[in-house]
Amino acid sequence: MDDPSLEECERERDADNIAWLQRAGPDDWHRAALDFNWGNPLYVIDWIVRQDDCDIATALTIFWLGEPTYFIEEMQARTGEPDGYSDLNRSICAYVAHRVAAGGYKRSRIAFTPDVFTKQEYMELVAAEKALACPNFRAHRSLICKRRGREVVNDRPFYDRYPERFHCTVLIDLAPPDSRTAALMASVRSIEEKTRKLLPAWLRK
Repeated sequence: MDDPSLEECERERDADNIAWLQRAGPDDWHRAALDFNWGNPLYVIDWIVRQDDCDIATALTIFWLGEPTYFIEEMQARTGEPDGYSDLNRSICAYVAHRVAAGGYKRSRIAFTPDVFTKQEYMELVAAEKALACPNFRAHRSLICKRRGREVVNDRPFYDRYPERFHCTVLIDLAPPDSRTAALMASVRSIEEKTRKLLPAWLRK
């Protein structure tokens, strides 16, 4: 984490966050990944995916949140030190893709259910790979397969024990849905159904 672009407060926050996660466990790593703000340096996310006990569902969740289609192309030669943002994002996507393909994530206790938009991005990833002579990683099917397991979500007990200085999105205590929210969700479901029809048969389930 010796990134000269980081402020001292960022280094301390990320180091403390990783120290807290070391004392926690794989389920809380998953929750922390769901909470993570991708506008921050990615050292915490990178630490999670490289742990021996990282659940494959956590790794896949991070992989797809990292928008891998933007990073499948090999990075061109550049000067200067790699940063903890786009450079590390590229590295994380490649690391997860290679480790999943090799069966390197042994823990599989958390559910992973890709939504239709993630499945659409998978098809875009496949197309991007085919257009490259030397892709950064391969868009193999194991990256999009549904994984059975327990549903692990962010909730009030997690945020009560996760130090407030690490909170990013805090996806809890949302207001009850009103009529406008219901109409928006109906619109989203309609878009999802139209998108699902464009997918190959094996991805529609």
